[in-house]
Amino acid sequence: MEAEAALSTYKSLEVWSAQSACDMGIFLSIVSAMLHIGRPYFDRILNRLTLRVGADLWWLTYILLRDGTLFGAVVVGLFHLNLDIMADIKIGLPFVPFGTVALAAALLIKVFRNAEDINSSFRASLYLVSLGALLNTIGYVLVMEAPGDEYSAAQTAFWQTVTSWRSNKNPGLATVTFYITFAMLVILAVIAFIMATRVYSRTAKAASEEQGHV
Repeated sequence: MEAEAALSTYKSLEVWSAQSACDMGIFLSIVSAMLHIGRPYFDRILNRLTLRVGADLWWLTYILLRDGTLFGAVVVGLFHLNLDIMADIKIGLPFVPFGTVALAAALLIKVFRNAEDINSSFRASLYLVSLGALLNTIGYVLVMEAPGDEYSAAQTAFWQTVTSWRSNKNPGLATVTFYITFAMLVILAVIAFIMATRVYSRTAKAASEEQGHV
């Protein structure tokens, strides 16, 4: 009996930790999207700072918060993209997994493209981060945290349908979503590998040319 109670407690703690981490990842994606959209505010404050040190600290803090929350959201989202965890906790399908893919694509652009200046790369990353946050919000509000049995609205066809999209209630949808998102993430990983290889090749070529001129 004691062993069963300990095992049950351990499993409950595992589920609670995984669910809390999933919710935190969704929150981080929303914060990151807000920071991306709110860049004009940070730019205005930056232009008013007369001291170079203050301006650098202000911009560095903004970058760390904006891209740090994006990185955290991607890491947490990837952690939950497996069928074992999907069966234990409620993840809003298919919105949250596809939100993670959009966030990962935005992070890919930021790593290998100049997304700091206002250009096409910046706009693409902004759109992808906003899309990821929107999908996460829809999955969280409408699917994961839909009204419970204490609400009469919970018995309507709409809420009955969206609650059936929770990963721990719909293993079929969870499996299909996992296959699709996993394939998309593999494609992103291959693209990242190719782009990283090209960057390293250009760097090595430039270094060899500099040595040749010496």
